[in-house]
Amino acid sequence: MTAPGSALEVSGITAAHGHGSRLRQTLAETSFEVAAGESLAVVGVSGAGKSTLADVVLGLRPPTAGWVRVQGTGWATPGQRPARKRRHLVQGVPQDPAAAFVPSWTIRRSIRKAARLLCPGQDAEDLIGRAAGLAHLDPELLDRRPLEMSGGQAQRAAIARALAVRPAVLVADEPTSALDPGTAQSVATALLSCASQSGTALLLVTHDPALAGRCDRTITIVAAEAAL
Repeated sequence: MTAPGSALEVSGITAAHGHGSRLRQTLAETSFEVAAGESLAVVGVSGAGKSTLADVVLGLRPPTAGWVRVQGTGWATPGQRPARKRRHLVQGVPQDPAAAFVPSWTIRRSIRKAARLLCPGQDAEDLIGRAAGLAHLDPELLDRRPLEMSGGQAQRAAIARALAVRPAVLVADEPTSALDPGTAQSVATALLSCASQSGTALLLVTHDPALAGRCDRTITIVAAEAAL
């Protein structure tokens, strides 16, 4: 049963790479819930499957067992991918913010494109303005291209792009690992505050114990066995 206010439910999911004798389990059985507005840090040793977990929740790859629900409705199972009309509900913040943008486009154009594609019928400029505010992104930066921004500014822009489509769940995979300590601290503050302010559940994959400690809760992913 879905807990009141639960935005994301993950139950008994596993994942694997390869086929036949080369099949290798890459994510041990994992279960958790994240409430709306709550932040959950995912930690574990390198190779434990943290990024694999992020990919499953994002709908980029199916689990080999278990299920994922978003807002109480089926999102992913071994035989199910997220429906296109619901894609906006789970958005990602990449480690490299350049991956979120077309280099020749302004940030505004990239966010507008995402808003019109995933939130048809809504005012794209209103969505952009709201998202920029939540991400602590100076509105003047919206009309710059990615290479005209610092690393911290680009990462805030990536957060804004993800928030613009009003997701229920935000998945951030090592979002501060490429930043200097001071910038990482300010970006982390923006990310955590925007999740709580917008009521978005935040799943944060990190190797940084200090960042994990700033989240509401932490779970540790245990490395799967080398072979099934």
